[in-house]
Amino acid sequence: MAAIRSHPELQNLRRWSLVTRDAHGLYAQFGFTPPAEPSGNMEIVRRNAYAGGQPGD
Repeated sequence: MAAIRSHPELQNLRRWSLVTRDAHGLYAQFGFTPPAEPSGNMEIVRRNAYAGGQPGD
């Protein structure tokens, strides 16, 4: 994570986002915090994307 965060081409990003099930403490060490407005998060999940599935399958 330190290498990614320090990469020269990524220094002007406005926002970094990630999803983790159980590594909140790890990512907090690198400055990540819970989103200020978690209700604004949205997603499309394609569970079978590599098997030719449709969004939501």
